[in-house]
Amino acid sequence: MQPLDERNLAFETIGASEASLGMTRHMRAIQYGEEIFIEQRQGSYWHAHLDRDWIEGERGPVLNCQAATSLDLLATHTRHPAVGDLKNEFSWSYSRATRYDRCPRAYYYHYYAAWEGWRKEAPQPVQQVYLLKNLTNLTLWVGTIVHETIKFALARLKAGQPVAQDDLIKQMYRRAQTDFDDSYSSRYRQNPQQLTGFQEHYYQTDLSKTTWQTALVKAEGYIRTFINSALYARLQSQPAASFLNVETLQSFSIADTKVWVQMDLARYEDNTIYLYGWKTGQIDEVAVRQQLGIYGLYVRQAWPEWATAPIRGIVFALAEDKLVEFDLDEAALQATQATIETSIAQLKRLLIDSETNLAEMRRFPMIDNLQICRGCQFRELCGR
Repeated sequence: MQPLDERNLAFETIGASEASLGMTRHMRAIQYGEEIFIEQRQGSYWHAHLDRDWIEGERGPVLNCQAATSLDLLATHTRHPAVGDLKNEFSWSYSRATRYDRCPRAYYYHYYAAWEGWRKEAPQPVQQVYLLKNLTNLTLWVGTIVHETIKFALARLKAGQPVAQDDLIKQMYRRAQTDFDDSYSSRYRQNPQQLTGFQEHYYQTDLSKTTWQTALVKAEGYIRTFINSALYARLQSQPAASFLNVETLQSFSIADTKVWVQMDLARYEDNTIYLYGWKTGQIDEVAVRQQLGIYGLYVRQAWPEWATAPIRGIVFALAEDKLVEFDLDEAALQATQATIETSIAQLKRLLIDSETNLAEMRRFPMIDNLQICRGCQFRELCGR
């Protein structure tokens, strides 16, 4: 055997069956500890344990392999530590917990099976899961491009260089065309994390010109609603120093676990912290209170000098052109923290080893709700 890197091997086999007796063949394999997956055609494998699966043949010891699938390889992949410098450390976020609640198996694919999928040396099934993980769909994409456009407008506002509405819309359309072209041409396959790929293109479902144009018009409408709102007019009148955070990924710690947050906007004004969120879909008030409560907990750690300042949550429902406002008092923040701690403990209990963040596929079952499955980017892996 010739090691190619940390996991990949090249070797020559000698057939032991009647049909292949004495025949040699150059093959490649992936090794996880004492487990080995020998590549076959069309994404299938032979699987064996290098300690336990030897049998005595007429010509000496023979490795007794069993047929295996891509899912078998993925299940083994997530039971072993990552190779390289980038380790898959357990962390928590609102979106992570929501993903688990929606489907444990999709959660497993997203946070475990896809790890290392960006590496050219990674096994093909791992690269496939990584590609699927980064797919979006038209509905999610509308929310993303609206958020990105508003983020740009607020960043310019914070810098004292407000941008005209028409220029924002033009920028949105340029970005939209780039995203569509990257997906339609399959260019996204070269860099799934950086380039946009639509589920509709990958699975060859409906993304007609009419559907695309309707989505663009909807995105434009949301942006115009925001820019022409009384809320944006008020933000324009505030000093740049009042802007604390504009959609920057940050982290803090709860229960010895890194918690990720990305606030749409945080401001400090008149001894009050204002936390904002923009929503293009329907608003679940319980959910948005929890989401902004997480932001409130971050604020308490990030700016201890304002530990006693009141916190006000403001959610802009763009589809309805409506504001939802509420206070985040200490009781609400404590309840949010308790919810996070419970979720962290639940997700860690599912792991083989919480210290090394190793997972076993069977602990993350598929769901029975096929309506959810129809919109899942991982449905190819589940055969649905």
